Amino acid sequence: MERPHLKLPPWAKSLSARLLVLTVSFIMLAEIFVFAPSVARFRIDWLKAHLDSGYLAALALEATPDQMIPDDLEKELLSNAGLEAVILRREDRKLLLQRDDMPAKVDKDIDLTEFSIIMALMEGLSTLSQSEDRMLRVVGMPSMAPDFEIEVLVHEKTLTDAMRNFGWRVFGLSLMISFFTAGLVYFALNRLMVRPMRTLTRDMIRFRENPQDKASVITPGLRDDEIGVARQELAIMQQDIQAMLNQRRRLAALGTAATKISHDLRNALATSMLMTEQLAKSEDDEVRAVVPRLLSSMERAVYISEQTLSFARDTPPPRDLAKFTLIELIEEVRDQILLQKSEPLLDGHAPETVKDALPCSARIQIDLPDDIMLEADYDMLFRAFSNLMRNPLEAGADEVTITYKLVAAKNQTGESDKQPNLIDVFINDNGPGLPEKAIKNLFVPFAGSGRTGGTGLGLAIARELISTHNGDLHLVSTGPNGAVFCVKLPYLA
Repeated sequence: MERPHLKLPPWAKSLSARLLVLTVSFIMLAEIFVFAPSVARFRIDWLKAHLDSGYLAALALEATPDQMIPDDLEKELLSNAGLEAVILRREDRKLLLQRDDMPAKVDKDIDLTEFSIIMALMEGLSTLSQSEDRMLRVVGMPSMAPDFEIEVLVHEKTLTDAMRNFGWRVFGLSLMISFFTAGLVYFALNRLMVRPMRTLTRDMIRFRENPQDKASVITPGLRDDEIGVARQELAIMQQDIQAMLNQRRRLAALGTAATKISHDLRNALATSMLMTEQLAKSEDDEVRAVVPRLLSSMERAVYISEQTLSFARDTPPPRDLAKFTLIELIEEVRDQILLQKSEPLLDGHAPETVKDALPCSARIQIDLPDDIMLEADYDMLFRAFSNLMRNPLEAGADEVTITYKLVAAKNQTGESDKQPNLIDVFINDNGPGLPEKAIKNLFVPFAGSGRTGGTGLGLAIARELISTHNGDLHLVSTGPNGAVFCVKLPYLA
């Protein structure tokens, strides 16, 4: 399925737009937490300023000889101070200034001598949202005479209007600060992060469209931060991918050629084997003596050709499932291997069965139960176990032991479920073990051979055949005393 063509998103959906919106929103949110204390502080300062104005008006009354002033002057002093009445309390007397003959009705008392942050915030927000013009009686001590207590009456609407004007000024200033700061943060982050990320994304899209174009490999640059490291790693990854694609292309061409060569070679070897079998009927003893070795070499060449052809297939062949016992399969593999490794008879003819052959120096011991039933492709598993049991004998081992261990299938909760049970089949030999190079590339085709002349396909094909049966093949251990492979297969209970 063709993948959709990717491109960079428009600015409205880009990281830049989201960054700008988030920066403005976060700064405005911070300003909200600053706005409430600022308004509360403004309210307290406003009330204290009117206390001081009331104190100055009371001093004008106290300066007269009889502490009496004309009504017009009294109203003018209170009007200039923005107050309805002033009461100055001294130890021996009380001074009173008021606009009207009748005292104003007080709606709310405010005592500035008692202060708490929470109360100031709540009262400030309450005054800011007040719609009625209440009369406030403010009690406190003027800053110019902290030893005297003074009371003033003031309309709350005047305070509310002043606080709202102050709030709008704070809001406007906060908005300007928010956009200014957001702009600075936006341009800084956009240059340091967003633009490099867009460039990096654009380079990745260009490389994806044509990964074999050398011009699509990015230039890392001199940055040493996280983005610089990301660009360096991306450049290395692109170079590695291009190298892998080039190698894969060459291997594909080589595999196609090898497949054709192996097919033709197999046909030629088949004809040669027929001709060699005719030589076995020769009356010349020397000719008959070399025939088995010649046949063995040809069989080996045919075997390598079959391995190459099998591995060259894109997918494994379909399975022909059948039910059979595990020990039946392993015993037949053993008999065939021992038959091929047995010595020819004295008359020069190759043996047809193990009983007809002279004793073989190699031994294959089998310790398996008789009732383990498999449902699998017999030929596939035969080929897999043949590779696993033949390899150690060709590497120098003279004894191979087949053992087993039953493993009950477990689900994610740790309890037995209805999945088939598993059996671990161990192939243990007393050979020289696997070299370090073979261990690193154990199941890598053409690279995991542990002996001279090997193709490295045997284990790779064996693992693939076992994997098609929901099984697994892995190396348990290896050393100078031999190697142990484990084949995990499901079996029928």
